[in-house]
Amino acid sequence: MKRIIIIGGGPAGLMAATQLLKSDCEILLLDQKASVGRKFLVAGDGGFNLTHSETPSEFRDKYDSEWIKKAIRQFSNKDWIKFLKQIGIETKVGSSGKIFPADEIKPIQVLNAWKEFLAPKVQFMLNTRFVNFDENQVEVDISTSLNTPGKTEKLDFDYLVLALGGKSWSVTGSDGAWFPILAQKGIALNEFLPSNSGLVLYENWLGDLEGKILKNIQTSCGNQSCTGDLTITQYGVEGKPAYAINGALRKMEKPVFKVDFKPQMTSDKVFEILKKAKNPSQGLKELKLGEVAIFWIKTFVSKERFLNPKELTKAIKEFPIGIKGFRPIDEVISTAGGVADSEISEFGELNQFPNVFVAGEMIDWDAPTGGYLIQGSVSSGYVAGKAISRAFDSAQSPE
Repeated sequence: MKRIIIIGGGPAGLMAATQLLKSDCEILLLDQKASVGRKFLVAGDGGFNLTHSETPSEFRDKYDSEWIKKAIRQFSNKDWIKFLKQIGIETKVGSSGKIFPADEIKPIQVLNAWKEFLAPKVQFMLNTRFVNFDENQVEVDISTSLNTPGKTEKLDFDYLVLALGGKSWSVTGSDGAWFPILAQKGIALNEFLPSNSGLVLYENWLGDLEGKILKNIQTSCGNQSCTGDLTITQYGVEGKPAYAINGALRKMEKPVFKVDFKPQMTSDKVFEILKKAKNPSQGLKELKLGEVAIFWIKTFVSKERFLNPKELTKAIKEFPIGIKGFRPIDEVISTAGGVADSEISEFGELNQFPNVFVAGEMIDWDAPTGGYLIQGSVSSGYVAGKAISRAFDSAQSPE
């Protein structure tokens, strides 16, 4: 019987295994941790966004890579929801269009249902760390499972799926340790960069504002924009409107983004209120700007501009903020970078290593939070698993 080895028990690896359940083969799923799905569970701590309910074209526009967009065409948000229902997980649509598990269903229940679905066919090998691979063998470190330091083993495979994650949240196993291993084989890789990261501001922007919230604002940078709330931290700002513009900010030598403090109001309306107010400060109050916005405007807008309703309107609608940088890569939600899409087929098969596939965040694609990261991972796992299933089943079919 042929053997398929999947390394990485996150959503990409689990979905690759799912596509192979009907094939006549041995499936081994390895993970370096004591349990699978560690990052999957951490992602559920702040609200478990499984995917989003947008139309297909709107959904794919959230991704920066044509490769991942093609993968999502093959396994869409609707396909993912349908699969979850198949394993007993009902979903609901939140007010913002995000898809969550139905009420009272916790992330661990989603993971356990998936593991139970795989259990009859898939053999899980835990505490097993990826070390190296070639055309037909993968070397793994089994020291932890055997409590024998330095103990490695080579496993034969007919197909191999590497779903080893990016480099953020290393405590979950997503530590990027595979990067130099693939680099030594001449596989083109793009540097890991922080994504969905908080933005570090210069100290004079922070004042005594930690914990304050900028509500219902819009950030913009390049062709990226996002509406929502920003939270002031001891180092800068956190929140989806900050995360969503990471990609555009990374491309700038001196990164600057703009904030619209009143995105729900036209510039003409803002100007009208300011012009009628007895003074600019009263105008800011009538606009119901919060403490953070007022502090920033009064601190960084010149007196001449502050006293000019037209210029003050522009400052309120297009307030520029320069950043020092991003948070350390290990604490950000996700990473950009990884295996270049020029190195893989549309199914994630490595050009240099036929029958070896990559999936999930170790491929260089980027997306915002809100269900897009999990969807990208399961879609990439789907195309890898499905490609192997088709190839394997084709080889088994009689002429």
